[in-house]
Amino acid sequence: MESTREQFVIGVDGGGSKTAVVLLDQNGQMLGRGLSGSSNHHNVGLAQAKANLWVGMSQAAASASIALESVAAVTWALAGVDRPEERELFGQMAAEMLPGVPVRVENDAVAALVGGLGHHNGIVLIAGTGMIAYGKNALGEKARGGGWGPFFDHGSGYDLVQSTLRLIAYQDDMGLRSSAALVEALVTAVNLSKATDFLGWVYAVERKVADIAALAPIVLAAAAEGDLAALAAVNQGAEGLATAVTAVAHKLGHIQPFHLVLGGGLLANSDFYRQVVIQAIRTRLPQAQPILPQADAAVGAGLLALETIGQVPGTFLSAGLIEETNNDGHMWASEQANVLSRDLDLLSAETLVGLMHILDRTAVASIQPVLPVIAQVVKAVAARMKADGRLIYVGAGTSGRLGVLDAAECPPTFNTRLEQVVGVMAGGETAVLRSIEGAEDDAAAGAAALRALALRAEDCVVGLAASGRTPFVVGALREAQTIGALTAAVVCNIPSPVAEAAEFVIAPLVGPELLTGSTRLKAGTAQKLVLNIISTAVMVRLGKAYGNLMVDVQATNSKLRARAARIVAMACEVDEETAAAALQASNGEVKTAIISVMTGLAPVAARERLMSHGGIVRAALNENST
Repeated sequence: MESTREQFVIGVDGGGSKTAVVLLDQNGQMLGRGLSGSSNHHNVGLAQAKANLWVGMSQAAASASIALESVAAVTWALAGVDRPEERELFGQMAAEMLPGVPVRVENDAVAALVGGLGHHNGIVLIAGTGMIAYGKNALGEKARGGGWGPFFDHGSGYDLVQSTLRLIAYQDDMGLRSSAALVEALVTAVNLSKATDFLGWVYAVERKVADIAALAPIVLAAAAEGDLAALAAVNQGAEGLATAVTAVAHKLGHIQPFHLVLGGGLLANSDFYRQVVIQAIRTRLPQAQPILPQADAAVGAGLLALETIGQVPGTFLSAGLIEETNNDGHMWASEQANVLSRDLDLLSAETLVGLMHILDRTAVASIQPVLPVIAQVVKAVAARMKADGRLIYVGAGTSGRLGVLDAAECPPTFNTRLEQVVGVMAGGETAVLRSIEGAEDDAAAGAAALRALALRAEDCVVGLAASGRTPFVVGALREAQTIGALTAAVVCNIPSPVAEAAEFVIAPLVGPELLTGSTRLKAGTAQKLVLNIISTAVMVRLGKAYGNLMVDVQATNSKLRARAARIVAMACEVDEETAAAALQASNGEVKTAIISVMTGLAPVAARERLMSHGGIVRAALNENST
């Protein structure tokens, strides 16, 4: 009977460098394969994409001794096909090539997810010539990250090579030769004579994205051997891939553990790159469970074609999941061993300091995702400080010392009172200079320290803990919550107890340190940057700046007196002699001197006008124009 007639389907995985095709029977058994060139129309054009699709499908059908036109359904899973108009374009192409055969057009990431897991629910990350992250949750919601082509994407083969060549060009300009072996390998691979020949090679009319991306394995091998240009490209690429996965996970609401399929040639063939990427992902998403795919994207496309005819084999994928998790997966990200520095003690001084610099850039980049919450904290803190509230930093170890440092710098820089910005250190003042054993483990002491300051509801308490689990800080934040004070946490691990005890959570996720567990490095750098932003932005909102000038600076020594005079001179566009005289007449008050010079008021009157406008210079000056 017709209902029992054997049926066959074709699955196509069309990528940036090749098109892989499988022919399956209705039970999901593979009968044939085909292989041809790229079918990404953005890279090779529509005509070539069409030709390569036909060649690949014809090979698969021929290898299974099946007539191509007799297949029951086809799925084209193609890189670079995302928009409705692109799907319609390829739908028309399919109708011309395979009249009467239902052809489903999807992005290649959909097939990679289905092939990787055997079902639709999870996330897939593809890194080959190009890259994309794609996922679907149990509610049927879909999300993607990246996959916008070579100009935009990070972490693809094209991106790794482009970034490396840029760094090599910079090294050449600077007369550096630290990547000589890598340059030689790249030059040899494309039959050039010297590094500068790459200029003509890259810009050649016939040059394709896939040609450049094909050099990525050389970059990855060099990075694994410690080449700094390659390491910088790999670290940046891994961070970019992790960002794409994180965006998808957040859109899909993945809070519980989820499977993450790692696909594409780069992740499949380079253990080193895969480990670096997993490290970057699990820093942001500890709930991610990375796995290698159980079947490739062509098979996944075949499964989608089987769905089209209602023949979905439930037991097609029987192989066990291949976990690619870090052996230290139970540990906080900041305590794990960094893949990039495992041979730290064997590195040359040049490579050691270069690698530290590469990882420091990761610390700086970690601030970008948390800028929105920092801005919220700045507005909330400034509002409370206008009502005479205080800014209180609480921490232990390096984190505590950074809080004490930021608090100590506010009076000379912004003329704050000593009690306005306060640093509370586990173990007291003695612990600023040397470690006090066990001080950070006492939650009750953290609460007591704030009670000793007579904490009020108008105050703001910022808890600092790289690990996110310091009991002293947790105790302080909980005490602040009972009082009704504003609470914020600056941590480098999520989730964490300190974060759970705060209203606002600022979490620059820097990942494992160069020196395992030494959070005075990247974590300390990130926390210092956050505190710089908070205190400076708050003070600017409180009127401590005019333009970008520090108009509340305390002139307590000769250097600062000279600086104060320059500030008045720049603000008023007068010479420093005039500015110095105005400062002297204004008792060294920079704001008063500026108002006096720019309005012609005597210092006493200038001071009164300034105070009537809340100490804000611009508001006092604008009185003349209202």
